Amino acid sequence: MKFRSYCILALGLLLLSLSSCKEKEIEKTYMDGNLKVDCKIPHYVNPGDSFTITASGITAPDGTDVAYYYTSTANSKRRDTLYTVPAVFHFEVPDTLGSFTLSVVAYPVQSSDKYYHSTGSVEFVIVKDDADNGSLTGIPDHDEDIQEELYSRKYKVTSAGDKEWIRSNLCYIERNSEGTETFGRSYAGSKAMQNIFGAYYTWEEAQKACPAGWHLPTDEEWVALLKSCGAPSGLKPLEDSPSGAGALMVKARFNGDEMWSYYRGVNITDKCISVIPAGYAVKASSGWNYVGYQSYAAFWTADALADQGVYRYIYKENDNVFVGVASKTDFAANVRCVR
Repeated sequence: MKFRSYCILALGLLLLSLSSCKEKEIEKTYMDGNLKVDCKIPHYVNPGDSFTITASGITAPDGTDVAYYYTSTANSKRRDTLYTVPAVFHFEVPDTLGSFTLSVVAYPVQSSDKYYHSTGSVEFVIVKDDADNGSLTGIPDHDEDIQEELYSRKYKVTSAGDKEWIRSNLCYIERNSEGTETFGRSYAGSKAMQNIFGAYYTWEEAQKACPAGWHLPTDEEWVALLKSCGAPSGLKPLEDSPSGAGALMVKARFNGDEMWSYYRGVNITDKCISVIPAGYAVKASSGWNYVGYQSYAAFWTADALADQGVYRYIYKENDNVFVGVASKTDFAANVRCVR
């Protein structure tokens, strides 16, 4: 009986001890304020680009010191700034390609058991303009092409019918001393994308975009290009072509991802001018919205109908090369120059 009494007593003490521990558990709460991160990293960046990050806005209710650090999935390194408000970091983009996250964390130095950490993050994509090891891959060399320097950049030039066309989108953009784009614009407003997807121009800008000796093609010249690539011989200007998109398209990849999706009715042969689905841009109250990536390719012509500009476009699911019209000032498309 004594043994049983000791066991019951021991069990009671154990339960009392566990109950006491439970009462002493501290439930974490959030710190005061909102994490403010000033991190002017564009969505697309180049290796070697450097940015300053500042963080502030968080305090601990018990007055303990709050420190900050940042980490990036691009390089797996942690950078700490202790007791400095605002915390200031310097981030250099590593030489790699892909989509990554940079996170800034505020944490209580002495009271980590009492408060949750506060976290803010920004997504970015590292891209590279390099013909051999860059973001845009899968565009083959064509033996018959020549190279020509236009606006201090080398372009491949191909012959189609009795004309010569540049094989990639024109990249020319003008910027003011603050770096603001004043003529043409880069994808998502990121300078890193200028030489990869090319520039996006309004119809009015497109009329002046091509360098001396070259010009913006008329729709008649687009029709001649399409006929030389296999479109119907009876095709007329300002008519949708029932075929020819596959002959214009190229099986390119962007940071390893296929740009044109596969559709049974479209046979991509890159017979003509190596078109990629870089989409287009539409002006909004807050700036330019870039839409249609991986679905559309759009190119201005020199023609106009009433007060709208005429453009040629491709949609990924069809072999058609369509005719469209849009605002001369609030719609931006790519440009191919011809001579």
